[in-house]
Amino acid sequence: MARPGTCANFNHGKPSAPVRACSMCGEVVNSGIPLKACSEAKHDKERRDRNVFCMDCGKRLASDSRGL
Repeated sequence: MARPGTCANFNHGKPSAPVRACSMCGEVVNSGIPLKACSEAKHDKERRDRNVFCMDCGKRLASDSRGL
C-alpha cells in the first residue's frame, strides 16, 4: 500500500522499487538506481505506455494534467 501523501502507485511502498522514479507522480522511489540520460525515443515509448513521468529520469512526459 502507498504511503500517506503519495500517489496510488505501489512502487512508493516497496523497500526496493524496481524503477528510479514513479511513472504517475515523478517522485524518486528508489534513489539507489542511478539517474539515466534518456533519449526522445525512450520517452516516446513511455508515452505510448501511458506513463505521465519517465521511470528512469523522472521527466514529465505528458503535456497536459491527465491523471494528476
